[in-house]
Amino acid sequence: MLKKLASLVLALALVPVAAFSASAASAPAAIKVEYNKKAIVFPDQKPVIRDSRTLVPIRPIAESLGFDVDWNEKTRTVTINKGTNNVRLVVTQKIAKKNGQTINLDVPAQIINQRTMVPVRFIAEALTYQVNWDQKTQTVLIADEQSTQPNPSTDKPATSTGQKQPDANTASLIDRSSLFAKTFTIATIGLYRVSGTVEPGSDVTVTLEDKTFEVEVKSDGTFEFNKDTYDGIRNYTLKAEKDGKVDTFEGEFVSN
Repeated sequence: MLKKLASLVLALALVPVAAFSASAASAPAAIKVEYNKKAIVFPDQKPVIRDSRTLVPIRPIAESLGFDVDWNEKTRTVTINKGTNNVRLVVTQKIAKKNGQTINLDVPAQIINQRTMVPVRFIAEALTYQVNWDQKTQTVLIADEQSTQPNPSTDKPATSTGQKQPDANTASLIDRSSLFAKTFTIATIGLYRVSGTVEPGSDVTVTLEDKTFEVEVKSDGTFEFNKDTYDGIRNYTLKAEKDGKVDTFEGEFVSN
């Protein structure tokens, strides 16, 4: 009888250990992200999976992939610029805009532990990176697009300089670093100003809400747009065209 009692006590004592071991063994592996085979470090908030999509903190991704990111606390909007590409996401909204075109998202940007989390596949592909998923290691693999392309010298004829002919429609006409947009309010009237530099000889327009205005460009490519209309406009669209090339930028006004 004592032997049976001792065996029962021992069995009960082992149950929590076994349950803990089984739980630990089944715990999901941490999601990792690599760029060109180099691990991206997330110092505080780690990547998570929501609705079968991987969300990552935007800042470490931006620093590793080399694009510019801005955060508007008032509108809860993430704005990303890389080359001629402009991407905008609003937290909790299942839509995004790439170069002014609306795109539906499977999962929206979210705030988790005071960090802005974005769907990594959408962001990477929108900025023309290659994205793959390694199920075995639970790793998102991001690579420069050209690194996965065949050698152009074996596929297409080279120019006389031995380099691939550039795409005539990919050049940037807008100097994004020069742009400045400000709004003033007088009574119920909004005063809007957008200035900056574009490729000299470009045709430039500024769109406020649903109205588009032509902008005079000086010989050196500088321009300044001023317009008074109703108050409350927060965003603008700048468009430059030259020799069949088109460059578009969506920006936000800074309130005085």
